[in-house]
Amino acid sequence: MPTLTHTVKTPRELYQIAKHLGTWDPADMSLEQDRADFNTLNSGEKEQITKICALFYEGEVSVADTLAWFMLAMPEQDRRMYLSTHVFEEVKHAEFFERYFKEVLGEMDTASYVVAESKNMLIDGLQERGEAMGRALINRNQEELDRALTLFAAHYMGIVEGVMAQTAYDYVGEMLTTVKMFPKLQEAIRLIRSDEGRHIIHGMDYLRKQIAEHPEHKAPVKELFLDNIKSMTLWTQWVFVPNPFGLNQDRMMTLGYNLHRQRMRDIGLIQ
Repeated sequence: MPTLTHTVKTPRELYQIAKHLGTWDPADMSLEQDRADFNTLNSGEKEQITKICALFYEGEVSVADTLAWFMLAMPEQDRRMYLSTHVFEEVKHAEFFERYFKEVLGEMDTASYVVAESKNMLIDGLQERGEAMGRALINRNQEELDRALTLFAAHYMGIVEGVMAQTAYDYVGEMLTTVKMFPKLQEAIRLIRSDEGRHIIHGMDYLRKQIAEHPEHKAPVKELFLDNIKSMTLWTQWVFVPNPFGLNQDRMMTLGYNLHRQRMRDIGLIQ
């Protein structure tokens, strides 16, 4: 599976790239064909594609809301510059799915589709990481801030983007290509994956730097990754009930486990 995490780019270089490649606009996409495709589905197919998009939307909203703390707390100017584009891109991803529900799937309580295991990792856990950075920043506690920054990057770029989102976008992108439906959802997923490739490059670089400068952070980061892999099946299995599109859960889990090991290697947790 292709990945960008081994590409070496400085935060300033990523900022320059984002100015050119991260400017696609969800408002420019015509969703008529996607709406027509959705209207041809039976009730089970509609439920499954709605669950998938609800997970994407809730995840994008959550990361957009919490990433601002990371940017504000970041002491390095070049990283703050890059993170300004990262925040913009996450808000834009949420905008796409917000529009997709309004114009294709129908407006609904998307949060009701997210099971507890996914909510704990995607929403509540990230919010707690953001609040930890905020407290340390306000209290001027540098030791706590360094730890909070490291754990936020591991949770967000390492697991939520680097494993959960990459697995889902890769697999769902393959599925949509196979069924030859939802052309603008396919296009958006390709563009989002491109944006998130830059996010992961930066996040892995930052985690390597933090662990090198603060070796005491390695153990809690490794614990976070190991705790996540124990619950991987729980935060994905609900998407497969019902499963009229015939999604292969074993293949999706294999993608997830492979990405999980790769992220751990990227930051030096395993060989």
